[in-house]
Amino acid sequence: MPFKKTFLATALGLAALPMAADDDFGLYTELTAEKKLTETLSADFGLGFRSEQKLKNASRWDISAGASYKPFKFLKFSAGYVYMYERSPMESEANFTKKGKPNGYNVDHGYWDSKHRAFADVTGKLKIGRVSLSLRERYQFTHTMGTDHKRTRFRDPVQPGYVGESHVWNGEEFYECETVTRHKSHKNRHYLRSRLAAEYNIRHCPVTPFVSYELSNNLSKGFALDKTRLSTGADWKITKQHILSFSYMWQDGQDDDNNNDIHAIEIGYKFKF
Repeated sequence: MPFKKTFLATALGLAALPMAADDDFGLYTELTAEKKLTETLSADFGLGFRSEQKLKNASRWDISAGASYKPFKFLKFSAGYVYMYERSPMESEANFTKKGKPNGYNVDHGYWDSKHRAFADVTGKLKIGRVSLSLRERYQFTHTMGTDHKRTRFRDPVQPGYVGESHVWNGEEFYECETVTRHKSHKNRHYLRSRLAAEYNIRHCPVTPFVSYELSNNLSKGFALDKTRLSTGADWKITKQHILSFSYMWQDGQDDDNNNDIHAIEIGYKFKF
């Protein structure tokens, strides 16, 4: 009973996290099919879609395949591959001269790029009464392909009294405006993602609530903490074959992909056969 109260308090507290003005909001969806090959071995395939920027734009499509080996009830090994087609939104940053004086903006147009990801993890599970605690340690390697994108440069602010042609950005007028094509080189990232999760098995109920907390450490930067993620939700076991998952997620924005915190609704469906 004390855990149940703590669990509910944590879940409600996470769902009530306030959104700052510059925080993003998104919708993450995933469809998964899982095939049990033997008593200890299974394979899975998935399709995912994400929408961010206050649900205005699609931000990611992905397809995945993996396998899991579970030699004991309390221990599982997994590995897999994910292909992601991900969108980088338009970004604007102030430009400065060599002497450090502000001189216009650099505006990178939105573009799509391809990413290849491989991962391997091990998950340990411990049951205490109706509570299940699990710890997953995942090594993740992501290769981002090189791509071209457009950048518009706004330079030389318009002086008072000028009545000729000008170009406006961020509420300011500039004499010069130039759009060029830039090449973004390929990039590799190595991460260790550690996730601690808790589930509560409600007696005679197909719905299982859960809470999880995840840390992403950048192995290429001396184990620096780049991202944290909190999630709370529930799995609904409609039948033995059909499982629906619904959760609320908050993620901070300390890495290169996200400059701001993001709040997202996560919806997943799994079919077992």
